[in-house]
Amino acid sequence: MPKQLAKGVWLNVIPTTQFKTISMTVDFIAPGNVQELSNRILLAQLLETSSAQYPTQTSLAQKLSMMYGASYGVNVFRYGLQEGLRFSSTIINDHFIGGESLLAEMVAFLHSVIYQPLIKNDAFEPVTFTRQKQNLMAYLKSLNDDKQYYAEQQLSQLYFKNEPFFATSLYGDAQTINAISAKSLYVIYQKLLATNQIQITVAGDVSETNLVSALEDWQLADRQIADSELIYRRPQAEMVSKTEGQPLQQSKLNMAYKLPVYYRETDFYKALVFNGLFGGTPISMLFKNVREKNSLAYYASSRFDGFTGTLLVQTGIDQSNESAVKAIIAEQLDAIANGQFSDEVFDQVVASLINGRESRLDSQRALVNQAMLDQLLHSTVSAADWVKQIKRVTREDVAKMAKQVHLQAVYFLKGEDAK
Repeated sequence: MPKQLAKGVWLNVIPTTQFKTISMTVDFIAPGNVQELSNRILLAQLLETSSAQYPTQTSLAQKLSMMYGASYGVNVFRYGLQEGLRFSSTIINDHFIGGESLLAEMVAFLHSVIYQPLIKNDAFEPVTFTRQKQNLMAYLKSLNDDKQYYAEQQLSQLYFKNEPFFATSLYGDAQTINAISAKSLYVIYQKLLATNQIQITVAGDVSETNLVSALEDWQLADRQIADSELIYRRPQAEMVSKTEGQPLQQSKLNMAYKLPVYYRETDFYKALVFNGLFGGTPISMLFKNVREKNSLAYYASSRFDGFTGTLLVQTGIDQSNESAVKAIIAEQLDAIANGQFSDEVFDQVVASLINGRESRLDSQRALVNQAMLDQLLHSTVSAADWVKQIKRVTREDVAKMAKQVHLQAVYFLKGEDAK
């Protein structure tokens, strides 16, 4: 059960002896928009590489080495309408280093890198800021060379044309980032620290009492937090499409469908099984019939996002097969809607989903992510309950899911040298 350390500040301790390490994350969470998302991406780039106490990447690496090879990272996440800036560190369990305690040292280290950034004249130190901003801009430019990523972003911009936050890459918007200054970003960061909801999650062989004691020095203050919506319910619209030509050998055909089912709401587990059967597993109908049986795609898969009610299909194809691939994808949906799939395949999909869920129990990161998400949702579903819900899904349930799927956007990146 999460413990409230101050208004809008929560500590969630997951005591377990399953791992040889202790993982701690500190998440600063707020409703998202394009500007804030871009601010956080640049902040993550800066704060992962320098702080007042560790002004260079070398000094930071030396500190981590002294902590028996501890890890440290800063990243940005987006769940539905909420975005977060995450600081994370992992240390080895005390039992494996002769009883020396690293917990208090990790807590102090995280406090230092979060609350004591590398500052000069009320702005982020200019040389470090400029270097990291240039690195980020160069990385954003290089992403366009990854054509699978590029096609996915183009589809997002089509599908979410009226919701820029979702249309923007999780790496931020280059134009917005380019306009950020060292001074403006420091002001933004101070406001983030003072106003964002904070979730601290620790998983490992630790006690809540020890964590509360170690966090006393942080002097975490109350903040005004309103219950914010997590789920984005995009209205259904007319189907839109876009075709773009580039000198490629492999074309990309990506499609976005509206599936009005949302995370942990009624029918959510049915949608998971449907997606697993459609294209979300290696035994799915897209994989077998589009890729293997008919050899129409280099890859073909689907992904369901329960935070936006979106079903995404990604394929890599020869340019000449565009019409055939579109037709056979539509055939797979029709087949599921009409119950034209075997009991054997259905059972294999259910078993595959359950195996995947149970394997996540062996991941410290997955435990931490789920605990953070549960706190955002104010609800918890145990692994056993999750499995029970999946097992309750019937063939008829999956057929009904297929009938709710509506194509909304198609993006085709055509390989011009495939003419």
